[in-house]
Amino acid sequence: MSPLRDEHLESIIRRLDFLRTEVQDIPKFRMMTEREYVSDRDCRRNLERLVENVVNATTDIAKIVLAARDLPIPESYRQSVEQLGVIGVLEPTLAGTIAEFTRLRNVLAHQYLDIRWQSLRDFIREAPAVMGEFLAAMEQFVSQARRELDAGSGGERGQEDRNGWQT
Repeated sequence: MSPLRDEHLESIIRRLDFLRTEVQDIPKFRMMTEREYVSDRDCRRNLERLVENVVNATTDIAKIVLAARDLPIPESYRQSVEQLGVIGVLEPTLAGTIAEFTRLRNVLAHQYLDIRWQSLRDFIREAPAVMGEFLAAMEQFVSQARRELDAGSGGERGQEDRNGWQT
């Protein structure tokens, strides 16, 4: 597999930063009830947008990794995330769990409110821990890719900050 280039890493890092912020907002919805979800359009929209942002950022990261490694990009969001488990970027079980989150994107667009609420309630409960694992795994992946890039360039790069990001 070909190594990632700086622009790939920077693109992944930007999305990881965005994703980290979005994931920090998930607990704000823990106390939301189904009644609130159904009756309060603003809360419903905010929660649905948050889920969409998390899923989109995750799948964007997956597609960047696959494209940078010259691997085919699957047609579905689900398959893109699953591929991270296949190629060893994520543990297969973690990739599978996150791939399940991608179904929410379709559920939000096509299901009735009661079905959406059940799926969203599960997301609110599970996503903080699962996405925390994803963020940690991707940060480790980026650090390793950065070391590989540095080794290939003779170490002629800038300094890394405390997170291992290039400064």
